[in-house]
Amino acid sequence: MALSPSQHRAMEVANDPPPPPRRKQRQDHATATVAEPSISELPSHLTCDILSRLPLKSIFSCKLVCSSFRNLTLQPHFPQLHLPRSSLSLILFCRSDSRHPSAFGFLPLADSLEALRCRRATMKFETKPEILDDRLLLTMVSSCNGLVCLANRFCSDTVYIYNPVTRQHFLLPKPKNEPRFWNLRQHFVYGYGFGYSQSTDLFKVVKFTVKRNEQSPRLHFCVYTLGVDDEWSNLGDTRQPLPYNSPFVFLNGALHWIGSEGSRLLLCFFDMEKEQCGNLPLPTLSEVPLQSKVTRFHLGVVDNCLYIRDEQKSGLPINIWVMKDYENIGSWTLEWSIQRQLPSWLGLDLKPLKTLKDGTVLMTVKEKTLASYNPVTKLFERVSYHGVHSWEESIADVPSFLPLPGAL
Repeated sequence: MALSPSQHRAMEVANDPPPPPRRKQRQDHATATVAEPSISELPSHLTCDILSRLPLKSIFSCKLVCSSFRNLTLQPHFPQLHLPRSSLSLILFCRSDSRHPSAFGFLPLADSLEALRCRRATMKFETKPEILDDRLLLTMVSSCNGLVCLANRFCSDTVYIYNPVTRQHFLLPKPKNEPRFWNLRQHFVYGYGFGYSQSTDLFKVVKFTVKRNEQSPRLHFCVYTLGVDDEWSNLGDTRQPLPYNSPFVFLNGALHWIGSEGSRLLLCFFDMEKEQCGNLPLPTLSEVPLQSKVTRFHLGVVDNCLYIRDEQKSGLPINIWVMKDYENIGSWTLEWSIQRQLPSWLGLDLKPLKTLKDGTVLMTVKEKTLASYNPVTKLFERVSYHGVHSWEESIADVPSFLPLPGAL
């Protein structure tokens, strides 16, 4: 008698060897499977410390991962953890026009040219609508600890402090008893400085004015302390010479500028904590006599040191002197001497930013172009980077999450 297909399958199954007996799972704690560790199980203060060490773009990516990461970056102590670990970057600024809002960008300054060429501008931050008016003609005055001071280049009463990372901004009050706009341009010169007092943990904006009709023009200072003052504090005549060619430069708790008395160069400073001025004589930086042309000197900061760029007579090198020891006025050293035979895309407005590991120096040219200079070969090279277009101004500083007192 023939078997059906179902009977064939039943016989095959019956003839298969029995499966091996299953081992009993031991519940012994010593042999239990250990779960993989997770970052979510770390104490919150350790996770916050890890986040503070990440690059800016990575921190913003982590904020999108989960609410716990986002909340950690909003903790009051997070900005203080992040600031000393933030890397020096080129802050880029583009003013608004009829088609685009004003915006900031950050380009991290890597320690090698190869790494820099592979980088993109970290992020683009559009400014808040309140300061988008292109009629303001805002320009970057300076930056300190990631906070940028913006001022109108023609009108003295429009000053913003802005944090591009948090998009917080603060509009400073207008000084009282100041000449009107049309009178100001005829009879006054003005400018701004911005800095920080570490001992008091306060940011201050310093405004100077100079009467044009004075026989011996001197600086008149007003100071505004963020989060403390409701009005500008008038310090009056400081008896200090004018900053002719360079803006105020902030370093080590003080604003610095170059002034002159006759043929003598002075390094002038304003102590942000004490709100007092002083000056120091500068050594002879060049064999070429000064002849009262202090405008040929430019003051800046490179590698956390003051530098002076000396644009000598045509045909002579451009000398860049660096103050190696801030406490020693005699520590000025001729660091770079650059011949005038420069590429056509370069100009005299060279501002060193950072010395790389191999000795190459990063510089900006007219605030719009990034270049490298090799002190051995004496050659310049344009540094191309991605993700940045049509930027009008740049300044070197560290991005931060510091809050603004009274910000909008």
